[in-house]
Amino acid sequence: MRAVLALVLFAVGLTMLSREAWAEFDVIETDSPFNPIIRFNGTYFQVRVDQRVIIRLPSQAMVPSAVGAQREAAAKIKYKEQKIGKCLWVDKLAGSRPGPDRTLDIMTRDGVLVRAYLGDGCLAREFYAGAYMERSYDGKLCIDRDLLHARTGAKCEVDKFRLLIPR
Repeated sequence: MRAVLALVLFAVGLTMLSREAWAEFDVIETDSPFNPIIRFNGTYFQVRVDQRVIIRLPSQAMVPSAVGAQREAAAKIKYKEQKIGKCLWVDKLAGSRPGPDRTLDIMTRDGVLVRAYLGDGCLAREFYAGAYMERSYDGKLCIDRDLLHARTGAKCEVDKFRLLIPR
């Protein structure tokens, strides 16, 4: 059996490996079936590549250039909440701002406002400087799966999303 294996490896080596590469292999005869019968004499190196993508949602002012009465009027807008799916596409998110109580208002690139209800023990005021998250394998921010990180060090799960529609 070992002779057949050595012959097969020799034939493969002759066809695929150069003489220098084939010289790095030794076929060893042993009495124990648990010892390796082929040994590689060369040196090899291990390379590991990790990739980590962080998505940042900068803090957005409600109305960036509004002054006086316009700013007060913008602050008094009442919203009606409507159910939305369990996930948001991360590529479509543009910014965030703290909302009332334990909520974070997220603005999309389309101008749509989505309210994210944060998990227990999380305060919206910790997200005054914005939020960031790790990009997931599917490119979505989902409830009860992904974490939102605040620059203050807080890590919060999202309990639910609601679409905000002005009344």
